[in-house]
Amino acid sequence: MKKILISAVSQNNIIGRNNKIPWNNKEELKYFKETTLNHAVLMGRKTYDSIGKPLPKRINLIISRDIKTNDKLNNLFYFESINEALKYAENLEVEKTFIIGGSEIYSQSICKVDELLISRMPFEIAGDKYFPDIKSEIWKLRDVQEFNSFKVESYFRRIVKD
Repeated sequence: MKKILISAVSQNNIIGRNNKIPWNNKEELKYFKETTLNHAVLMGRKTYDSIGKPLPKRINLIISRDIKTNDKLNNLFYFESINEALKYAENLEVEKTFIIGGSEIYSQSICKVDELLISRMPFEIAGDKYFPDIKSEIWKLRDVQEFNSFKVESYFRRIVKD
């Protein structure tokens, strides 16, 4: 299973304000939907609450201290840790699991993923949630895909030999 962190990030590294994405970009939302469709998505409880419902045609893995009843009909499953959720996804034999936020989940999982897909928004904006630093000694930029209103940077994990 490939583990991929996906996020939209402003030029000043903002990803959220008051538990919401501080912009509305239909083109980027379409990219996110098409990329994550028919895969697993892992998110924190605050991100799930901000979305308000399970993402359709995806297995929704929610990290929360307050474990609720799983809803298999809506592909909604709760876990106490990122590791538990990733192990569950591996047992499902899904091809890809996307880490979709929020900031705490990104910070805790950036060291666990194989790839980063970063939608770079062409502006700076005020916010209270930041994306973690992408360290060049760990991550190598592989590709940049241009869209009308943003660009997607694709990074892969460097293999470091001793």
